Amino acid sequence: MSRLIQLTFKASEEARTLLSDYLLGLGSEGVAEDVGDGGMYDFSAYFPIDEDLGSVIRSLKDYFSIIKDGIPGIEISDIKARQIHSSSWMVWRELLNMVRAGKRVVIIPPWVEHSAEGDEVVIEINPSLAFGTGHHESTRLCLAGIEEIIERGSVGTMLDVGCGSGILSICAALLGVPDITGFDMDPVAVKESHKNARNNSVGDKIKFFTGLIDSASGSFDLIVANVYVEPILSMKEEFSEKLATGGRLVVSGIPVSRSEEVVEGLSAQGFKVFKERTEGEWVSYELRKD
Repeated sequence: MSRLIQLTFKASEEARTLLSDYLLGLGSEGVAEDVGDGGMYDFSAYFPIDEDLGSVIRSLKDYFSIIKDGIPGIEISDIKARQIHSSSWMVWRELLNMVRAGKRVVIIPPWVEHSAEGDEVVIEINPSLAFGTGHHESTRLCLAGIEEIIERGSVGTMLDVGCGSGILSICAALLGVPDITGFDMDPVAVKESHKNARNNSVGDKIKFFTGLIDSASGSFDLIVANVYVEPILSMKEEFSEKLATGGRLVVSGIPVSRSEEVVEGLSAQGFKVFKERTEGEWVSYELRKD
């Protein structure tokens, strides 16, 4: 029976998205997160048995140091490694089934067959590769927000901040938005976004690039940012500059415990909450310029 290498460690909430994305970029076949004790999350990353494990662990430790220096309060434990049967990973993978978000959006992995019923919009994303699969509450909240805003009126342009797998851009394109720009600081994420957009037959409607929000030109009817608290607050001026008159800003990736901090920060920039969406311990806000 084939085997895999499983790396495990614990990390605090602020590091979750950064670490999942980085592990996938290192070549992990999948990353699992479980709620642990004391506000920490248990991470498990699965690598092929022939992977250069020493190089992976060195890269991961270097990355730990970078984000600890950049984000105060982050905690990350030591890394442990062990061999497991590949069936252990396959069992976890099979749990990643079809996910629904909003009224019409359905997200499926490649191994699930599902034909659109009625006015459903079906998005195929491979969870072993992509950064954002619809299985996290913050992503579903964003998808629901995008769907509802598009239903309310015309959205001609959208900016996807920290595009990850491209799932939000793909959803908007399938719902009829003709001109979409997405960006991410991670070139591996942007590569996956391009691939997923092509796989969902909307590659011609979306422009992805590697970089920062400053490089996105023009104004946008809709800006979506499913990231986390610190970058949301650090980009509030750019959000204000790039949001078109009458446009909407959707921010997600926000723990309920830090919701007031986000609202206060964006309110100081002239934004007003139009709608709040919650699922579990996560909150997303739809805002407009005051």
